[in-house]
Amino acid sequence: MRVNFKVYKWVMLAPAAGVTDSITRQIARKWGADACVSELISAEGLIRNCPKTNALMAFEESERPFGIQLFGARPDSMANAAEAASKLNPDFIDINCGCPARKVVGKNGGSSLLKDLDKLAEIISSVVKATELPVTMKYRSGWDENSIVAVEVARMAESLGIAGLCLHPRTRTQGFAGKSNWEHIALVKEAVEVPVIGSGDIDSPEKAKEMFEQTGCDSVMICRASFGNPWIFQRTKHYLETGVLPSMPTIDTRIETALEHLRLSIEKFGPYNGLVRMRNQLCWYLRGLPGVGSIRSTLVQLPAEDEVIKLLNNFKLELIEKGYGTEEYKETIAGSSLGKN
Repeated sequence: MRVNFKVYKWVMLAPAAGVTDSITRQIARKWGADACVSELISAEGLIRNCPKTNALMAFEESERPFGIQLFGARPDSMANAAEAASKLNPDFIDINCGCPARKVVGKNGGSSLLKDLDKLAEIISSVVKATELPVTMKYRSGWDENSIVAVEVARMAESLGIAGLCLHPRTRTQGFAGKSNWEHIALVKEAVEVPVIGSGDIDSPEKAKEMFEQTGCDSVMICRASFGNPWIFQRTKHYLETGVLPSMPTIDTRIETALEHLRLSIEKFGPYNGLVRMRNQLCWYLRGLPGVGSIRSTLVQLPAEDEVIKLLNNFKLELIEKGYGTEEYKETIAGSSLGKN
C-alpha cells in the first residue's frame, strides 16, 4: 500500500477545467497554495497524442508539488495515460471520479464511475500498477442521495494502493448546488489511514478552519473561491497558524496581480488569445469593488493589452482618490462572498 503522499495541513488549489491553467497555478503558488493539480485531462486524448490534451499537462517547476489529473472509463486507457503522464515527472497522478459535467459522465468518466464500483476498482488498480508515482483520487459522495458510497469507495481505493483521497461531499446530481455534507469527509477520515483532503464550500479562511475542526481532514482544497482571489491561500494559512484573520490586499495589489496574470497569459498564448482567455479572470479580480459594473462591459470588449492596462489603472486611481484604500474598506471586501468550491 502506498502511503507516501504526505499532505498534512496543506491548503491546496483544486483543479477546474478551463480556469486553473499553468499561469493560474503559478499565481496561486506565489500566494501560498501548498500544491496544485492540472486541469482535467482525457485519458483517451492523451494516448492518442492529441496536441491540446498534451498542452494541458505542461507545468513549471514553481508549481510543485504538482499532480496530473486524468479521467476516463477504460482501465487500459487510464493505465496507458498514467504511464505517459508519469514521464513528465509530476509529483503525483490523480484519478478524477468527481466531475459532474455531462460531456465527462456521458463518456462514463468522472462521477459516473461511482455507479460502477467494479469498473472503478479496475481503473484504480490499473493506474496504480502503471506508475511509480503516488496515485490519488478526487471523488464525490455518490451519484445521488440514494447511493452514498463515500466510505465504501475510500476503503476500496485504499486497499488497491491509492495514496491519498480528496472528497467533495456532494452528489453528482447536486452538481454545485445546495450544501456539501462535511460529515461524509469525517466518516471517510475515520475509515482510512491515507491522508484525506476535504473540499466543498470553503469560501473563506474561517470556513477552512471549520472544515479542519469538524472533519479531522488532513488538508483542504479550494477551487472557485480562489478565482480572482489567489490571496485566499496565504490568508487561510495565516489564520490557521495564528487565529488572526488578515485583511484583504490593497486595491494596488489586486490590480497589479490582475495585470501580472494578464501579462503572463499574453506571453504564453499571444496578444489576442491571451487577452480573450483573461476576460473572465479580470472580472473575477475586480469582483466586489465599488463601481466595477461601470467598467466591466468595456473591459471584456477591449482588443489590446495596453487599453486594458490603462482602464484598470485609471479605475484603481479613482478608487484610491475616493478613499477605498483604507483598512475599513479592506475589511469590507474581506467579508464579501467569493463563491464555493
